[in-house]
Amino acid sequence: MKLKDVFFVIVILVGLSQLEEVLGQSNLEPPCRDDPFFQFGTFQWNGKTYTRTCAWLTENANLIDKRKEDWCDQTIGNYFVVHEKCPETCGKCVDRSNPNCSMDYPIGWHDSTGEEYNCNWYAGGENCNMWGNSFPKYGRTANQACCACGGGCTNMPLLFRDSLGRDCEWYAAKPSRCEEHGYRYRNNGYVANEACCACDGGSAPGND
Repeated sequence: MKLKDVFFVIVILVGLSQLEEVLGQSNLEPPCRDDPFFQFGTFQWNGKTYTRTCAWLTENANLIDKRKEDWCDQTIGNYFVVHEKCPETCGKCVDRSNPNCSMDYPIGWHDSTGEEYNCNWYAGGENCNMWGNSFPKYGRTANQACCACGGGCTNMPLLFRDSLGRDCEWYAAKPSRCEEHGYRYRNNGYVANEACCACDGGSAPGND
């Protein structure tokens, strides 16, 4: 191998190493961004037609506060609240993930537009921010059903153990354990059927 070929290989390897480092550091929640394709009506002014978008809310410096106040909490077509599609502009960016979530709930959830739009799909990109409060299925939206969107089911109490010292993971390992033991061995006021998501207990948005 020629010297210049060796140098080229080294450059490639260094570049890949740096890229891997950057990607590793970026394995965080995706940034909260407005939906650039969202539109919420048109209006006429001085003979011209204007389309309301997230960018429209702030394009006139003298009207920013009024437009946000008038529109950010408006529901459009019974499907979207403007701040759900324009979270950056409307100041609604939050970390949606639920770090204590035990499981997506209900199991097998997907939104009303198709089976491919399940919790795994919502976990990608900015899907929770853009669509998480829309298209409910089985009585829940993604923001209620999916751990990645801040929903799902959380064991409650978080560190539950029954009176024999068995935690929710033990119960989840075999479905029959909830049926056979989940109503017994109460500890600190709870049994597994009340505390563990795997036993239809725990806490999930929409169950209140």
